[in-house]
Amino acid sequence: MANKQITEFVSQFKSIYEGEPWFGNSMQEILTDVTAETAFHKPTKHAHSLAQIVWHMVYWRQSLIKRLAGDTTYKGSMKSEDNWSTEAKLKALGWTAIRQLLHTSQQQVVELLEKQSDKLLDEAYSEKASYRELITGIIQHDLYHLGQVAYLKSISK
Repeated sequence: MANKQITEFVSQFKSIYEGEPWFGNSMQEILTDVTAETAFHKPTKHAHSLAQIVWHMVYWRQSLIKRLAGDTTYKGSMKSEDNWSTEAKLKALGWTAIRQLLHTSQQQVVELLEKQSDKLLDEAYSEKASYRELITGIIQHDLYHLGQVAYLKSISK
């Protein structure tokens, strides 16, 4: 298989999003019955809501999507106001739209990765990281926050 490593990354994205991942429920399973009320609930004043976390996941996926689509200038920033959007902006957008953005980002990641060869993985994404590190980081980031999403969902019931 010529692109064995890319194929494995695609498999991981698919498994985490809608498959049967080793760790438990997929993103789709976790989010399937989340209502807007649950999505925007904050367990404490300074905590992020489930909707904010999903938005944040989509925001960082854009670093990979935009680069794979040819925008070599795009860089996500922890200081960007879009990194952790305000509750007001997200409520105006709506929970259904946020879920759709996550779904669209999933489709884009998979489609764009499937067009790549393993050679991409060792190319520089930035001065400090390769595409392999970026892709691995996005997967790790998704998993980290998916655990938070599952927890927030469980305590909102």
